[in-house]
Amino acid sequence: MIPPGQTNGLAGRESNLDYESLNMTESNLIKRRQFLQTAGLGTASILLSGKTAGAANSPVTPQQRSSSAKPNVLVIMTDQHRADLMTCAGRDLVPTPNIDLIASRGVRFTNAYCPYPVCVASRMALLTGLYAHSTGAITNRDRLDWRYRTIANHFTDNGYLTGLIGKMHFLDAHNHGFEYYMSINDWLMYLGPKVQHYANEIANHPLGAHFFKTVDDGGAGLPDVDGLWLKGSPWVGNVEKWNFDNMASPLEPEDHLDMFLAREAAKFINRYREQPFFLVTSFMKPHSPFYPPRQWAEIYPVEKITLPKVGDISKYPQHIQRRIKNMASLGEKRQRAHRAGYLGNLAFIDTCIGHVYKALEKENLLDNTIVVYTSDHGEMEGDHGLYQKFCMFEPSVRIPLIVSYPKHLPEDKVTAALTEYIGLYPTLSELAGLEAPRKTTLLDIPGAPERMDAASFANVLRHPDIEGPAAAFSEFNLRSRISEYMIRTRRYKYIFNHGTTHELYDHEADPGEFVNLINDPGLKKVRDQLRDRLFAWYDPEKNPYRQK
Repeated sequence: MIPPGQTNGLAGRESNLDYESLNMTESNLIKRRQFLQTAGLGTASILLSGKTAGAANSPVTPQQRSSSAKPNVLVIMTDQHRADLMTCAGRDLVPTPNIDLIASRGVRFTNAYCPYPVCVASRMALLTGLYAHSTGAITNRDRLDWRYRTIANHFTDNGYLTGLIGKMHFLDAHNHGFEYYMSINDWLMYLGPKVQHYANEIANHPLGAHFFKTVDDGGAGLPDVDGLWLKGSPWVGNVEKWNFDNMASPLEPEDHLDMFLAREAAKFINRYREQPFFLVTSFMKPHSPFYPPRQWAEIYPVEKITLPKVGDISKYPQHIQRRIKNMASLGEKRQRAHRAGYLGNLAFIDTCIGHVYKALEKENLLDNTIVVYTSDHGEMEGDHGLYQKFCMFEPSVRIPLIVSYPKHLPEDKVTAALTEYIGLYPTLSELAGLEAPRKTTLLDIPGAPERMDAASFANVLRHPDIEGPAAAFSEFNLRSRISEYMIRTRRYKYIFNHGTTHELYDHEADPGEFVNLINDPGLKKVRDQLRDRLFAWYDPEKNPYRQK
C-alpha cells in the first residue's frame, strides 16, 4: 500500500465508506506501431513517483523561449468522469490531488456540458467543433469522415507538432490530423501475453453480462479498430469468469493502459520540449474495465459500497423508467461492483494525471503551456437507479473542465458560466494566438456546415465572474426512434424526447432533477420558451438519422 499523504489519490477519502522519461534523442525515436516495451521501468515505485530514468538532457530554461514563443497545449482527457467527483469540487469520496493542483493554477468550470453523452459523438464533436447532428458521428459504431478538419489539422497548419497518445475512439486507422499517434494497440503490443488479463477484465463487465459471450468492447479498445475480427472475437471461450467479490486487476500498476499512456506522454514532453506541441493525452479510466490496480481497488471494497436511493420514477419518460428497471434487475452485487470499480479507477487515474503534469513541471514548461483537463461525458453512478451515461441527467451530461495557463489566465478561480466543451477548439486557437479556423473540412463534403458550431469561451477564462452564455445544448440517441435534445439555462433544464414524455427540471428548487415539471400548468410559458430556443438551435423534426 502506498503511504497516505502522497499525491497518489489514496489519502483523505470519506471516512464512513458510504462511498459517497525518458529522455530520448531524436535519433532514438521509436516509430509509431513499433514494439514499445521499455526496459528499466518495471517497478511501480519509479512509475508512481514520476521520476524518469537515465535523463541526460537539461530542462528548457525560461531564457531558451522568447516571450513571443508559441505556447504548448496539453489536453489531459479521461473517459466517463463525473463532474462532482473531485476534491476541488467539494467531495472527498475520491481524493484527486493532482487534478486539484491543475485547478489551483487555473479556472474550473462548474457548469460545463458535453455535446452528446456517448464516447464517439462527444469526442468527434470536440475534435471538429461540430455537433453530432452536423457530422453524422453519432453512435459508438460511427466513424468520423476523414475529410472533416480537426483541431489537430488546425494546429499542425500553424506550426505545431500534434500528438495523440491514448483513446480517441476513431474506430479506424485514420489519425485525423495528429502527426504523432500512439493508440491502445501499442499498449497491447507492450503487454504481450499479459493481454490475457485484459481480455478477462473485458469479459467480466459488472453491468454487461453479454461481454462474457462476445469479449468484444471497442469502447475499451478490444479491438481498437472496428471490424478486425472476421469471425468474432478470438477471446470467446478463452477467458475466465469472475464473481465480482472484489474488483482488483491482476495487472501491476505499471502495466495498466493509463500508466503506459502517462509514461509515453512524459517521454513526448521531454523529447519535444524545445518546439511548440499540441498533445492530447487521453486516458481510458474511469471508464470500463472497472478493475483498478489492487491497492486502489482495496480502498473501495465491494461489500462496503452502498447504493443511492432511487425514489419515485413514475414521472420520468417510459424509456428512462425501462432503463432504471433493467439496472435493478441486475441485482445489487453487480451494481456495487460497478461503483466500487469506478471509484477505484478514478483514484488511480488521478495518479496517472499527476505523472504527466509533473513531466511539464520538470521541463520548466508550466508557464508556457496551456493545460486542459476534461472528460468526454459523465457517469450516473447509481443516481436515479442508473449507471454509466446515455441520458440527459446532470451526472451523465455535465463534465469536469479545467483550463490552466499560469501568468496568462486567472489562477485558482471557479466559474459558473454555462459552457459547452466543444468550444475548446476555437478557445485553444484563440489562447494560442492562432487565427480562428475558417473551414470545417479539408475537402468538400456534401451537406457539411461551412462554419463551426462551437464558440470560444476564452472571454470566460479571462473573466471568470461574468455570466457567460445564456444556455448550453446537448443531444443523444439521434439514430433512435426516441431522440433526445437538451437545453440547459441557469435555472432550468428542458429535454425534448421525440415521441414520448418531455422533461423540465427547476435547478433552483430541484438540483437533483427528481421532479419532472413538464406538465406543471404554472410553467407553461417557461416550457414553451425553452422549447422554442431549443428548436432554434436544432429542429428535431429535421433529424435525418432518426428511426421512423
